[in-house]
Amino acid sequence: MLTSSFVFAKGMTEEMERTVWAHGITSWDLLRRHPDEVAEVIGAGRCQRLLEAVNDAQQALLTKDLAWFRTNWPERELWRLWQGYCEPARVALVDIETTGLTPGYDQITVIGLADNASARVFVAGRPQPGDETLEKFRDAIRGYQLLVTFNGTSFDVPFIEKQFRDTSFHFEPPHFDLLPSARSLGLGGGLKDMERQLGIVRAADIKDMRGTEAIQLWGAWKNGDAAAYKRLTTYCKADCVNLKEFADHIYRRKWEKTYTPFARTIDFDGIKGQQLTLF
Repeated sequence: MLTSSFVFAKGMTEEMERTVWAHGITSWDLLRRHPDEVAEVIGAGRCQRLLEAVNDAQQALLTKDLAWFRTNWPERELWRLWQGYCEPARVALVDIETTGLTPGYDQITVIGLADNASARVFVAGRPQPGDETLEKFRDAIRGYQLLVTFNGTSFDVPFIEKQFRDTSFHFEPPHFDLLPSARSLGLGGGLKDMERQLGIVRAADIKDMRGTEAIQLWGAWKNGDAAAYKRLTTYCKADCVNLKEFADHIYRRKWEKTYTPFARTIDFDGIKGQQLTLF
């Protein structure tokens, strides 16, 4: 979907993008090879600007220019980066647990970080063996090229950036927040409610947990309950790991809704070759 996208170009609307797809131009490569086809439907000037934008996007993709994608890719369309933008090992699936809902007042208790290979937790205070301190998260997140959260725009990212404000920490990768895309597909409720709607199943021992229980578990751990610590960190890791399956569902459904009904496959080379033989 990434290299089929044109909506990021200045002046391009979703309707124009659909029109381009409907005329058989369904990739950056096809645009370069057949710009005349695009010029016919959106005009020569707009086509030239689209070509320039696509060339910029291609260069940013090749060089992994994270800032370009943060600045130029429409926020509502960041779901298109889920596949084709970077290797799965470079996708950071992040979730946090806190003492409440207010960044700057309430505190982070656990940060979870998963990718396609592993899941880790960074814990306030003194983590149990095998886990790491919150401060280690800043180094751990380096090298990732796409950040994925659920409601992270309003919750996780502000909390984390406030946690490390003394070091001027900010996330560098573009941020795919799953919540807006999920809601655009008609899914309702919170993460666990949406997981059930998508058929995503959690382990039996944590399937009914909610964030409020995570707050209680932190309090129990502070009073020395090691079982509460284990349950809390297991829950946070599961939140992160499940984001991958969740994102797969959202990506597929958004693709089917956004692209499939409008795109046409046209053999331009074959058509033009036939036309040439007539003369």
